[in-house]
Amino acid sequence: MIPRALCALFMVALAYTQAAILPLVGAIGIVPNLLLVTLLLWSMTREPREGLVWALGAGLFLDLLTQSRLGVNALAFLPVVAIGWASRSRYFRSGLLFPLVMTVAATLAHDITLAVVLAATGSAVAPIGVARLGILGALLNLLVVPPLYGVVHILDNWIGRSEAHARA
Repeated sequence: MIPRALCALFMVALAYTQAAILPLVGAIGIVPNLLLVTLLLWSMTREPREGLVWALGAGLFLDLLTQSRLGVNALAFLPVVAIGWASRSRYFRSGLLFPLVMTVAATLAHDITLAVVLAATGSAVAPIGVARLGILGALLNLLVVPPLYGVVHILDNWIGRSEAHARA
């Protein structure tokens, strides 16, 4: 129970940081997507159902914080969870290279999904702008993979131990 509550607090802190603090510090107007990277890494280590629940909750909370249309970010996080789940393998445990590559793929999938959802809801979307910002966002997301990888690894081990202890 305590590890999951800590995960929820961690996600809330990431959402606040992403929505309120990073835009103030971002000199070029684009910031890393902390929730995207965390959801990807979490989906690579845990069950798909759990990743979907976190994506829904984090997406809706981010929508509320940024005053976006409700559900837009939750829908955009779905392919991130799918990529994380599909890339669950021993390569994830072998180091940072595989999660870095999957971060680029997940960022581009997230941005394309977000553009499609926004276009479907009547917002103007420039495909060239989405591609350019997606590539820049992917590069920024690569910078936050190592520290978030460590945090996710610690939380995953803690939850695994507490689940094993509860079964015993």
